[in-house]
Amino acid sequence: MSGKVSVDERRRLVAESLRVGNPGNNARDLAGQVDPRAESQIELAVDEIQPYEHNPRRATNAKFDDIKESIRTSGLRSPLTVTRRPGESHFIVEAGGNTRLLALRQLWAETRDPRFRKLVVLFRPWRSESHVLTAHLIENEQRGEMTFWDKACGIVALKSRLEAEQGRTLTLRPLEDALHALGLAVNTATLGLHLFATERLRTLGEAVTDLSGLDVKTMQPRLNALKRYAQTRSSISEDDLYAQVFEPVFRRIAQQYPHTGTFSVAATCEACEVGLAHHLGEPVESLRLALRSKGERESQADPSTPVARSSADGADVDELLMRARRFADAVGISGVIQPEPQSPAGLRIATLTDGDAEDPARHRAWCLLAALLGQLEPNAASSNAPEPAFLQWLVDPDDPSSTAFWELLACARRSGGLRRQPGVAGEAASASEAA
Repeated sequence: MSGKVSVDERRRLVAESLRVGNPGNNARDLAGQVDPRAESQIELAVDEIQPYEHNPRRATNAKFDDIKESIRTSGLRSPLTVTRRPGESHFIVEAGGNTRLLALRQLWAETRDPRFRKLVVLFRPWRSESHVLTAHLIENEQRGEMTFWDKACGIVALKSRLEAEQGRTLTLRPLEDALHALGLAVNTATLGLHLFATERLRTLGEAVTDLSGLDVKTMQPRLNALKRYAQTRSSISEDDLYAQVFEPVFRRIAQQYPHTGTFSVAATCEACEVGLAHHLGEPVESLRLALRSKGERESQADPSTPVARSSADGADVDELLMRARRFADAVGISGVIQPEPQSPAGLRIATLTDGDAEDPARHRAWCLLAALLGQLEPNAASSNAPEPAFLQWLVDPDDPSSTAFWELLACARRSGGLRRQPGVAGEAASASEAA
């Protein structure tokens, strides 16, 4: 009987065999562990989720304290949506929710309450960087939490993501189509403002929190007009113009903004005018007068007139050619205007035919054109030809007296005052013949 195991001993052995316990859950640590292939709910520790580092909204949510207190008292009512980049161990917020995640992290650190340590989230499989950025843009836009500058930076960042993923450069129209396909309704005009702002106004955008789309829309044509003026007066490039003239103005305004809290488009553009005038070495009044006169001429021009293109030295070649031809047509010498891209004016004046040269009005008009464009030979002058020195004074944008004369002449032309003066009618008739 000594070889038999007692009942008590058998009971002890069975009890020990039952103390092995359940195996640990190490599935999360297994190499090559893959995420769910479909949208699903999972439970995660709050430390396993990171904010989306490219969130386009930079400003802290003004309602953060209220959101945090609501989560403290009532828990997280709206689950976070998360995803995970391939090869990374942590999850990221996928479609808004950075504020709620920050509140949860602070509550867990402050209270160590288990309610804030683990949370049930909606997991979505990874698609692309552009998809996540788009989701955050849409979420912030729907909540009305985006400033113009944040949205502009977000859209431009999304443009770069799409170009990298598609392997091509997106101009405005294809970019608009691509954004519409992603659910973002942004037209080409607004996209143009976004691109201009982020490329040329970054110093202001980073500092001026209330910079609006209307501000940028107002500044862009005024800065473009200054650019065109600068290029007619010097050979400065657009990049150098912004770096040397406009950027110091923007930096000064950005430094003042925290103290004033206000931003003025008019004051900014006026400061750029002063900076450009100083750079060119001319009075700012002359610069402003020239810009105003050009703006008035453009506003009175035929809307069907094509936009002028600028030559290398800044001259509006197409407009000059168009107006020279219009003048020549009016006096019957249209054949003398011939394009010549190599010349500074982009055109040349051909000689008159014998018949036209014998006509005093046509000969005077030809001499006027040739002298105005610097193509009047000394032996071609006649008693009907204007003095070259007079014309040089007349077209000199730096001479305030010349500018004042043009304004007086325009005023007299509108009022018809010269035609009513005795003794001037004959001269006016001769002038109208030549013009």
